Amino acid sequence: MDLIKKDDGPIIQTVASKQRQSTEVLGSCPLCGKAVKETSKGFGCSNWKNGCKFVIWKNDKFLASFKKRPTKTMVKKLLKDGFAETKGLKSKNGKTFTAKLRYQRKENQSQFSWDIEF
Repeated sequence: MDLIKKDDGPIIQTVASKQRQSTEVLGSCPLCGKAVKETSKGFGCSNWKNGCKFVIWKNDKFLASFKKRPTKTMVKKLLKDGFAETKGLKSKNGKTFTAKLRYQRKENQSQFSWDIEF
């Protein structure tokens, strides 16, 4: 017993509980008009339980190809104005540039895709 009380070994740290995501409404869903909110994996429509498919994933491959991830500010601009002027995009050869990004549904398609304007 005395050995345990006098032990100066490492202290086991407690694991921090997952922080809850904000319930902040970032804008209206372009499909159904309900609130778009941030989750741990993306920015999506709060009406997903009823079948709404609108979501911008945080690990989006298109944005990752430009060394970018979607942010709250970007999503708010996309939902409000239809585009977000984005700085710090990187080309394949490593040059940094700014461009307007749009996240919209093409005619005759059910999913959204990115468009870029220079």
